[in-house]
Amino acid sequence: MKGQKQKKGKRLFWNLSLLNPKNLASEVHVYGYDFSWKSHLLLLICSLIGICAIGILFRLKPLYFSIVVMTVIIMLPMLILTSYNRMYEQKRFSDAVTYMEQMLYAFQKSEKIGTALQEAREMFDSGMMRECIDQAIEYLRCGCAITKAGILRETLDIIENKYKCVKMRTLHDLLISSEEYGGDSNHSIQIVLASLEIWKRRVYKLQANKKTSHSDNVISIIVATIFCAIALYVLEYMRKLYPGAMQTSIFDIEIIQISSLVFILYLLWVLRKSYTMLATNWLQTEPLQKTDFILDSYHTVMSYDESKEKKKSIIWGTPFLVSAAINLLFYNKVIGFILLGIGVFALCQHRVGYNLALKDVKQELYCSMPQWLMEMALLLQSNNVQVSLAKSIEVASPVLQEELKLLMKRLNDAPERLKSYTDFCAKFDVPEAGSCMKILHAISESGTGDAAVQISNLIQRVNEMQDIADEIRNEDIAFKAKLIFSYPILGCTAKLLIDLTIGMIVMFNMLGNMGGM
Repeated sequence: MKGQKQKKGKRLFWNLSLLNPKNLASEVHVYGYDFSWKSHLLLLICSLIGICAIGILFRLKPLYFSIVVMTVIIMLPMLILTSYNRMYEQKRFSDAVTYMEQMLYAFQKSEKIGTALQEAREMFDSGMMRECIDQAIEYLRCGCAITKAGILRETLDIIENKYKCVKMRTLHDLLISSEEYGGDSNHSIQIVLASLEIWKRRVYKLQANKKTSHSDNVISIIVATIFCAIALYVLEYMRKLYPGAMQTSIFDIEIIQISSLVFILYLLWVLRKSYTMLATNWLQTEPLQKTDFILDSYHTVMSYDESKEKKKSIIWGTPFLVSAAINLLFYNKVIGFILLGIGVFALCQHRVGYNLALKDVKQELYCSMPQWLMEMALLLQSNNVQVSLAKSIEVASPVLQEELKLLMKRLNDAPERLKSYTDFCAKFDVPEAGSCMKILHAISESGTGDAAVQISNLIQRVNEMQDIADEIRNEDIAFKAKLIFSYPILGCTAKLLIDLTIGMIVMFNMLGNMGGM
């Protein structure tokens, strides 16, 4: 708790430090761009003109008006920085994709990572990628490994650590494995190139959708502001229809002033959230759910006993159903129908919980299995299937680790049975997992005879699953981006509810005063 408070305090201090144009320009320069104090001043003036117009529109009192103005002044540098961050992430993504494509093409010709790095270097005139490649080439020339990973792994880590991209890691592993163990890697490289192209298009499509969602969010904010302002002016016009009945303006009522302040601050928060959504890392893939949550869902599915859970549901649902019947027959039918609905849900809750847990684990498997399978394909270049499976546990996600431990136990008992392989993730309805396990079984049975062909087939399956995983993640991100569109609508609804309620109270008081006259 103390650490979180310190972190928030540092974050607040950093945000306030951006009010200094020099500090803001320095932060922008970190992203590789220049930002002059003249541009800062122009944006500040435009922002203040806009927020002053809104403050005047809602006729905010000086205290509330100053709060809104100060909020905009503090928030503007963060929005500017976020905009440059988005351009920076787009540049990083473009450089990373260009680098990966060029490395694959160059390696196909030379089959040497050093030569491929030299060719990839020529694609960049300056910038972070050029500097990283230069450092990597220099490190490779020294030829002295520090760790057991080897000189090639350490060399490519220099680039990889700067970009933190799973696909770059997979590509580097493929290149290292091909150079160290030899063999024809052309087919595997072609598959990875095709997957890279699909991934690139999908990421650009996602970012275009997020940009469209941001434009929709801005429109939603503007429309919400207009509607709330119109409502207040309508109420004020109705007050003026009865001169003398009420001297105080609708705008001067304290609750109206506070609701206007909160509403404007809320819309500014929504705008900030929408901008932040645009500036996410294009290369990194965030997990859909937290590890503890996914493991709980996994154990829920694995330990599920339908007959036992059904009995629990009957115990939970029976009191509600009995109460519903009594109310429907003798008392309040409305309450009876409500209790009936709760009772029916209680009877089905075991299936609802199970299906939700199954869905979460299935999505997680689709997202984490491609990386593990690629590691398997690389391990199989120099190990048999069982040894590769044992080594791959270290790099697998927590859910896959659980399944791999069960798989290793089955293989120890019956290593030659196909069912020992195909029972892998069988409870989670992932057909691709079964297909990959059949390939591993075939490799195990055939030895090294046609292992190269089987490994190429496995890599193809990996890329198919990776496409599904990217699609799942992108749909989740796009949904969250579109969800922001509803935030201004919800704020507008709450604001209108407050204003119209106060307006009705005022109207009733006015009519009462007129009746008394």
